[in-house]
Amino acid sequence: MIRLVLALTVLGVPGNLTEHPVPTSIVVATTRGQLEVPVSTEMGHPALAVPQLSQLLPVTSEVSGDWVTIAFAQQPFRFLLGAAAFVYQGRVVPLVGGAYVSRDTVFVPLQWLTEYIPRMFSEGYRYDPHAGRFEESRLTPVVTQPRLNYRAPAPGSAAAREGFRMLHKVVVDAGHGGRKPGNLGKYLPRNVHEKHITLAIARRLEDELEKRGVSVVMTRTADVDVGLAERASMCRDECDVFVSIHVNSLDPRTGYENVAGFETYFLDDARTAEAARVAAMENEDLRYEGDVALDEDDPLSFIYKDLHSNEYLRQSAELADVVQGSGAAVHPGRDRGVSQARFAVLKAARRPAILVETGYATNRGDARFLSSATGQQKLAEAIADGVVKYLKRYEAKVMAGVEP
Repeated sequence: MIRLVLALTVLGVPGNLTEHPVPTSIVVATTRGQLEVPVSTEMGHPALAVPQLSQLLPVTSEVSGDWVTIAFAQQPFRFLLGAAAFVYQGRVVPLVGGAYVSRDTVFVPLQWLTEYIPRMFSEGYRYDPHAGRFEESRLTPVVTQPRLNYRAPAPGSAAAREGFRMLHKVVVDAGHGGRKPGNLGKYLPRNVHEKHITLAIARRLEDELEKRGVSVVMTRTADVDVGLAERASMCRDECDVFVSIHVNSLDPRTGYENVAGFETYFLDDARTAEAARVAAMENEDLRYEGDVALDEDDPLSFIYKDLHSNEYLRQSAELADVVQGSGAAVHPGRDRGVSQARFAVLKAARRPAILVETGYATNRGDARFLSSATGQQKLAEAIADGVVKYLKRYEAKVMAGVEP
């Protein structure tokens, strides 16, 4: 039996496909020989060059417009370039990253080769993640049904009435809670803190999403402690997006009581001092969690060690954009736009993830709006509208050409 050799070094970032580190290369072995194939991460997720794979494996690629068809043993897999999914036999299979073209070379996600091909050609190929080995076990592969996560909504269901062609699940996070009150809010009602406002909005958001046919998982439904890492880690497997609800504030002594408005963040290195300030404020809960650290001495380590492993950075930005547009339209304060910063609560997400600052508790108008049932309902409806808009855009990308 031909054996494969593990690359001697691995990237210093956690893997996204499994709990194993992402190798810098894998070695492919067949009866025709063996070849070490470098793993590229230039687009933020591990991928392999198809021309190199095709030297030993029955892999071909054909680009047509925004689509590329990758054939393995003459079985076609269609990838919308840049979309984190592929289409096989009329069904959509989500991935952590998509196929792409770079320097006139087609790259296919490592996950597709190492997770899905061994499932679908189980008698022909296998992958050993501990050794980084992709190995031909028999000469003639046998096609088997893949394990698919995609399910269509039942006719007449809320999801079908909304126009969804796929079932979706969203994790809604009410920021803070329990011994973590968040900001105390100078202009919120007496004994009302950020944690109370976020829970009220999150519960209404849960109702609004479910009305639209979206399944919801709440990180908390009462005034309880939930660890920051535990919150985003709930958005894996069948989860589509993660939305964390918060309330902003400024130090009233600085004279910034007039600052107001709605703002949405996704996780990346902060580009402005204001974004860094907001992240530091929301990350204050870390003081209750002694085993969690953000590696503050290395400003890039948070991204590259904890969430650069989140292959959904671009999708997070798209989600933030549509939610911001929807929320700002109903908010009495100004549209503060989309920003990015190093939020601890987002770092464990393995799906598109955003943090929504619903307004300023240090502004009289915002505080009045946030603490009112009317304001909370308007925000919940607007955020739900944004999430649904994003999910439908996602469907349009990955289901193009799929029979309804």
